Amino acid sequence: MKRLTLNLALAVLAACALTATTSLAAPAGNPRVRAAATYTTKLKDSYFSPSVITAKGKATVRFVWAGQLTHNLDGRGVPDKYLKAKLRHRPLTRTYGRGVYTFLCTIHPGMELKLRVR
Repeated sequence: MKRLTLNLALAVLAACALTATTSLAAPAGNPRVRAAATYTTKLKDSYFSPSVITAKGKATVRFVWAGQLTHNLDGRGVPDKYLKAKLRHRPLTRTYGRGVYTFLCTIHPGMELKLRVR
């Protein structure tokens, strides 16, 4: 009986660990940590969602325009055409190595995305 209980407990713990490490959803503004993954952030009405991303190794970030306001995007690796304010841009995908990166919509004060790659 003890062995069955132990095996059941280990199976539950393994399932919880698998769910926690493969989950793609996170509350807005909270860091998401995954190894070598693609992260999507949306430029919404005066904020990025999520506004903080934490990754291990490398991170591929996909910037998607959403909401009703005009935005631009400024930051490392962002082509100049994204500096022009538009209601909609094509999604932009870039890969980043270790470091801390800041991305801004310069139209809206305080609209910032922090990317931390460990």
